[in-house]
Amino acid sequence: AVVSTQSTGVVVEFSKTSLVRDFLTSTNIHYEHLDSEGAMSGFQNGVNACHGLRNRALDYLTNKYSNSSGVILFANLDRTYSSALFEKIRNVEKIGIWKTVFAKEQFTCEPLKFVLPIPKYALNLGSVGFSTNLLQANLRFPLDISDTEGVSLFIERFMKEPRDLRVMSCHDQLVWYTPIF
Repeated sequence: AVVSTQSTGVVVEFSKTSLVRDFLTSTNIHYEHLDSEGAMSGFQNGVNACHGLRNRALDYLTNKYSNSSGVILFANLDRTYSSALFEKIRNVEKIGIWKTVFAKEQFTCEPLKFVLPIPKYALNLGSVGFSTNLLQANLRFPLDISDTEGVSLFIERFMKEPRDLRVMSCHDQLVWYTPIF
C-alpha cells in the first residue's frame, strides 16, 4: 500500500479473484487490483513466489507513483493490521519499524537490538514501512530468499546511515502475525 494524503492500496494476487474484488469494491479505499502475470504460488523449487508478487507491485508503483510521497507497506494475508498503524506510518521518513505481535522476528529498543542473529535486520515483513523514495532506488526482492532475508536486504541497500532506520513504536500493538496454514 502507498500511504500519502490519499491512500492507494495495490493488491496483487496470483490470479484476480471475485472475493477480493468484491471486498475492495465495498470499501472507500482507492485501490489497484493486479494479477501476478503468471507467477507461481508459494515457495517452490527454491523460488519465493510472494517476492514475485511484491516485485510486481514495486514495478507498478515505480511506473505510477515514483515521484509521489508516501509509504510502502508490504501487507500479507497472514497479518492483522491496526488502523492506528496507518496513522503512525505517515511519519516514516525513510524506513520505519514496529513490532509484530506473535512473530519470531523481534527487536528491543534503547538500544535497538534484533533478537535473531541473522539476517542483519531480522524483521517480520509486517514490521517495516519504506518511504516511496525506495522506488527511486529500483530495488527488487530476489526470488531465492525468505521474506525476512528480503526485508533485511532492502533495509541494507536503502539505508545510508543508522538514523535512516527509525523505530515507530516499541510498545503499541499495531500488527499481529496470524498464521493461516
